[in-house]
Amino acid sequence: MGRFRISCLAGACVLMATGCVVRRFTVDSFPQGATVYRDGRPIGVTPVDDPFVYYGTYRFTLVKDGFETQHVDQKVQTPWHSFPGLDFFTENLWPFEVKDHRRYTYTLQPKQAVNENDALNKAEMLRQRGRTLRTESVPDGDAPPPLPNSVAPGTGPTLPPVGGTPGTVPLPPITSGSDGASR
Repeated sequence: MGRFRISCLAGACVLMATGCVVRRFTVDSFPQGATVYRDGRPIGVTPVDDPFVYYGTYRFTLVKDGFETQHVDQKVQTPWHSFPGLDFFTENLWPFEVKDHRRYTYTLQPKQAVNENDALNKAEMLRQRGRTLRTESVPDGDAPPPLPNSVAPGTGPTLPPVGGTPGTVPLPPITSGSDGASR
């Protein structure tokens, strides 16, 4: 009877140690060499592979000099062997290793040069919109005080003349010593 118990225990241990699911994904880009962030954490430079545990949506960010930064919300579908109920069997009792390897490739777009005239036109439109929002949001009679750059000449604060006030004594000239150094 002792041998039967030992063999059953050994068989149970072997069955419990055999199940395994290996989950990995590989992220690649065209052109290669982009730094990849998964959910805000760097994982490497393309092509890069990384393990994962859970199925769902991961946010990949690809960054490369000279190319637009690309943000991708990648959905990782749950395979049949990881559905509730079956997952216990494949994770713990299935005597073979199950590999789930996903590959994702993204094409990076070159950075577009900013047209200076377009940027200036957009800035002017925003400035005009800001002015209309300011006048629309202030009721009549409650206008704010004028801005400092809208003060009429001659009515603002006066500053002392450059070079000191009239009637001050000028500083003595700088003289050189015998070694040629200024004192």
